[in-house]
Amino acid sequence: MTSRKWVINGAERDAAAALRAESGFLPLTARLLCSRGLDTAEKVADFYDTSRLSFYDPYLLKDMDKAVARIREAIEKKERVCIYGDYDVDGVTSTTLLYTYLSSLGVETSYFIPERMNEGYGLSRSAIERFAGNVDLLITVDTGITAVAETEYAKQFGMDMIITDHHSCRDILPDAVAVVNPHREDCQYPFKKLAGVGVVFKLLCALHGNSEDICDRYGEIVAIGTIADVMPIVGENRLIAAIGIENLANTKYHGLRALMEQVGIFKNGKKIKKITSSTIGYVLAPRINAAGRITSAVRAVELLLADNEADATRIASELCEINKLRQSTELDIYNQALIQIADQQADKTAFVLSSDGWHQGVIGVVASRITEKYSLPSVLFSFDGDIGKGSGRSIKGFSLMDALAYCSDLLLEYGGHELAAGLSIERKNLPDFIERLNTYAQQHIKKNELVIPLEIDCEASFNELTLRQAEDIQRLEPFGLSNPVPVFILNGATVKGVTPLSGGKHMKIRVSDGGRNEITAVYFGMSAESFSFCEGDKCDIAFSLEINEFMGTSAPQLLVKGMRLSEGECDAQEEMYKAYLKAVDTKNTEKVDASSIPTLTDFREVFRYLRRSTDGNKPISLRRLASGINEDTGNDINVCKILIISDVLQEQGIADVEHIPDMLIRIALKPFSGKINLDNSALLSRIKAKQS
Repeated sequence: MTSRKWVINGAERDAAAALRAESGFLPLTARLLCSRGLDTAEKVADFYDTSRLSFYDPYLLKDMDKAVARIREAIEKKERVCIYGDYDVDGVTSTTLLYTYLSSLGVETSYFIPERMNEGYGLSRSAIERFAGNVDLLITVDTGITAVAETEYAKQFGMDMIITDHHSCRDILPDAVAVVNPHREDCQYPFKKLAGVGVVFKLLCALHGNSEDICDRYGEIVAIGTIADVMPIVGENRLIAAIGIENLANTKYHGLRALMEQVGIFKNGKKIKKITSSTIGYVLAPRINAAGRITSAVRAVELLLADNEADATRIASELCEINKLRQSTELDIYNQALIQIADQQADKTAFVLSSDGWHQGVIGVVASRITEKYSLPSVLFSFDGDIGKGSGRSIKGFSLMDALAYCSDLLLEYGGHELAAGLSIERKNLPDFIERLNTYAQQHIKKNELVIPLEIDCEASFNELTLRQAEDIQRLEPFGLSNPVPVFILNGATVKGVTPLSGGKHMKIRVSDGGRNEITAVYFGMSAESFSFCEGDKCDIAFSLEINEFMGTSAPQLLVKGMRLSEGECDAQEEMYKAYLKAVDTKNTEKVDASSIPTLTDFREVFRYLRRSTDGNKPISLRRLASGINEDTGNDINVCKILIISDVLQEQGIADVEHIPDMLIRIALKPFSGKINLDNSALLSRIKAKQS
């Protein structure tokens, strides 16, 4: 696993002071803005002030005039219209948006979203056959830009097609009545970063004639799809997101209100938590998306279309349960994938993992987690019989599509873009695919240069971590791609207390400035076993500053992105590890300090603690292990001694020991009922012989 490199941008103090005086921002906010190049009030206003933004003329989109004309013809002739969407959040919101609007005009409208497991992605011939005789006009949303053959096939049944999409275009476009996509080479639309739902929004603006009115009516739906699809929150998207987030607080959609009740944003009909872009991205969107991953995305559309509170509550509850199933399924596959990785050779430059029966709806998410964890490309296959359907993710600078093209003769099909792709393969070709993909990756990726950057905007001081400061930063919302949530660094914070959350899946940490000032930090995704810090440690913390709302009170809280020992503390740990390496190195003849060599009492106390208090199947931080042992025994056994003791236990066949990067260790004791005779340890004898 690669380590993370902290990249601190920082800000020029004089520029920050000038911006503060000019704009009224607090000092930390001013430094943040300057670190992002926004060092004057004019630049800040241009970027953040939505009152300066406006919607572009929708007719600047190529073929928009043709799309509007054909839809108006369908309205006049009372034709039957079907909306064909995708199964992710962007597709669900696009479908909902167009269906709601056309239905409000009295159009006979239906919608169809394929099921991921049975029907796969995009427009299909089988779906067209299903529509034959029942649909006059088929409109795709968030899909269809590559459906050249399918468009021709639809013509055989007398169906016209309008395609609205935002994905990359190929050389040949479908011969539809209209193809509305800002990425068309011949499209001069000024803003290219619309989501699929954004393109549908522009279609409604053209049909209605008033963009502001459409955004007021449907803003929350457009914002959810835009943020969930990780579009840059700049330009039109920033205006959409700002209006949509504001609308969510008083949404007229029964389904959205019910979903927010389920997750605790609303209580008894009243909003009790602030709604931000993170609320959409990390709370609402996953639950809407889960339907398309596990069951059917149609259920999510039904939530958004619910016209009464009872139905909305029932469906919202169902989606929350589906999301729990998605999370548990994802975790099971992720853990199985980690076991496969542990069994693979260490020289792998790309991971190819597979199993029979892995859920196809979540393997893409697991691939993302694997790639994020190891900073290496990964492909996961779910096999059903002899055919495996896969999903791959890549790292910046390594084109997954180019890599798959290199292996194309081994694949049944593949498609996607540089960082993500779908593919399928015959089981017999899997070993050759693994070998060839790794050959290609080894030629294009230098593993020793892989570093996962942790981008930090600027340094914060302890006295700046106030509720007022957190509120000041919220003025810069909505956050998202191209305007990320700010990340700060707090140097030299003292750990005052550590509490596991959710059964040890997350950590809550109290930190102080060494005096009376304290603040709470939450470290999501950091397990109790892997957390390597103890009370009294001085640490540097990378974090975002948020507001914790609980029982009617608000307080600032740190959301931890990373932790490391402060410089002096880190030096001490490195010395301990160097002492261990010197002690066990057979070629090193230097004397070993007696304080580094464990005594018989040390062996007994460590062995008893391991047998009583640790799970040998899980890694644990050496420093936390030392802290636990010393707290339990009242002794002072250092990390060097623990490492020597674990090596001796392994030498004597009493334990299986695995050393893991970042000062982690796994010690699994074996069944043992006799006595340990340390005189039999050649390792310990060699170390004692070096004693100074």
